[in-house]
Amino acid sequence: MIRFGWINSLLGGLLISSCCPCCVLQIVLNLFGIGCAGLNSILLPYRPVFIALTIISLTYSFLRYRPKKREFLSIVTLTLFLSFSPEIFRMSNRSSMISGEFERNVIITHWQISGMHCESCRSTVERILKKIPDVLTVHVDLDSGQADLITRVEIDDQRVIDAVQSAGFQAFKIV
Repeated sequence: MIRFGWINSLLGGLLISSCCPCCVLQIVLNLFGIGCAGLNSILLPYRPVFIALTIISLTYSFLRYRPKKREFLSIVTLTLFLSFSPEIFRMSNRSSMISGEFERNVIITHWQISGMHCESCRSTVERILKKIPDVLTVHVDLDSGQADLITRVEIDDQRVIDAVQSAGFQAFKIV
């Protein structure tokens, strides 16, 4: 019988997290500076299957090897983080955009952003738009593809379009 040690826990964790390739493969691509290229939108319908396989694999490993609670808890925590990382990042991004009250003299412009496929794309567009001078805050919705810019002064539309195009996306102002 195989002894359940720290090395086996790490190996098991890597095998379990490979059940969710939309997360692991995305992380590997991002490490090499490659964008998602729509990978998340292709694998998204199969995400419940990957999560179910992960739960089955965790249950089997617990029943088969009876690991120590601390080791098993660390593997479960890592697996849950990888499985639900899109939701975790989405919640953290929404909480960071709530920055209190704005002054009365603000301008809100709405933009349609095309080419976003995942949370990483949305985060990239938001980061690029925040770098534009005079932008107070930015909210980018992945589902609708809409970006809302809140500024104190009127910003030239071409500056926004150029910034978004430099990130590899297309922007169109919504009137």
